[in-house]
Amino acid sequence: MQRLIDKQWKKGLLIFSGLVLFHLAISLSLSLIARSTFLANLHSGQGLWNFALDSFSYHDEAVRLLELFRDGDYAGWWGSSPWWHVKWIGLSYAVLAPDPLSYAPINGLTWAVSVVCIFMIVRQLFPGRHKLAIASALTFGLWPSYLLHTTQLLKDPLYIMGMLMMFWGCVNLLSGRRAVISVPLIVFGVLVAYLNRTYILEPLICLSLLAAILELWLSRRAWGHAGFAIVIIAGVGVYFYIQRPEIQIQPLPGQRGNIQSKPQPKVKIPTRGRNRQGYSSSKLVEKGVRKISYLRGRYTKKYPNAGTNVDTDVNFRSLKDILAYIPRAAVIGFLAPFPSHWFSTARTAGRASRLVAGLEMMFWYLLLPGFLYFLFTGPVPPHIRIWMLVYTLSLVVLTSLVVTNIGALYRLRYVYFLPILIVGLEGWTRLYVQRFQKTAS
Repeated sequence: MQRLIDKQWKKGLLIFSGLVLFHLAISLSLSLIARSTFLANLHSGQGLWNFALDSFSYHDEAVRLLELFRDGDYAGWWGSSPWWHVKWIGLSYAVLAPDPLSYAPINGLTWAVSVVCIFMIVRQLFPGRHKLAIASALTFGLWPSYLLHTTQLLKDPLYIMGMLMMFWGCVNLLSGRRAVISVPLIVFGVLVAYLNRTYILEPLICLSLLAAILELWLSRRAWGHAGFAIVIIAGVGVYFYIQRPEIQIQPLPGQRGNIQSKPQPKVKIPTRGRNRQGYSSSKLVEKGVRKISYLRGRYTKKYPNAGTNVDTDVNFRSLKDILAYIPRAAVIGFLAPFPSHWFSTARTAGRASRLVAGLEMMFWYLLLPGFLYFLFTGPVPPHIRIWMLVYTLSLVVLTSLVVTNIGALYRLRYVYFLPILIVGLEGWTRLYVQRFQKTAS
């Protein structure tokens, strides 16, 4: 038995190493092209590509952190940047060289862990479907836009890895697994996702608590580990919420919900004790509306001249405005970019990027009906299907409420489409078996 376990571990380690090496080869190839004159209008000439423009800013910030690190100012290296992942870019620059390719090993490890997470999630949802787990993991990891973005200096790979760990932990919990396995996955996943995008804290805590509450409600035997999960997840959420500096949002005179000030990452804002006052429910709602309005305004200002901006003239001044826009947000969130965007020329990434997005959207359009069919007929327990629907619907709509650039939305929502990718093809398979074969017979 021990030999079998050792053999499986060795095989798993070999596969994981192969995944990392494969990603390193892709990163190296793209980096070499981005240092040549080939496709010169699509890259910087120094290893970075225009389809990930944020990488240019992250590189400059990492060089600044590198100087702090070399000067022995470790506190400055760790805490002076508003971007959590950039400190690791700076560290890789210190260990190897101040070059974007130095970050490739971390990107490779992150990508490989994400692929493993998909494999474990599918294996948990469909026991015995080993080939389906492999196919889902490879499809997720080799998805063109995702794979390309994981070769740059973006925060997305770490964020997606955190989201996948949280998802894996919740599926484990909903499947009746012990909290000793599920809770660490959830907590670590939420932590990594939160450190890369602080605004995601509340949705992830709510989704994690929903998973624990569903398990607690459905099984008396789960009271122990589900109750433990609720206590730990709620405690982690409260701790991070208290520790997180609040963005100071002030409405413009006479215009409720518009934003006047900007966040100042280097300024410590009091968040404890008497400085954090209680709110009535109406004030909490108003504060939430202003926060959503602020985030939406920030994206509008971040991409002022982008060719794929949508509804930049829409502002939220009340909860009623948000509720009225939700159907439109759902359409954009699930179906954009629309066919009219597929064949136009992107201003920074070229026509090829639009064609790739169009091909990927055709695949998503194909998977969506399969996903919906699976929600009604899938072999997975109903409470897990309900949780997956809430996960996708809530995160996609919330993201669409605040992101006015379709390119950014397309990149951000990839991990939110995870249930669609995992069970969409399975839904079509079930539809074929249950409907068409039955009709033929």
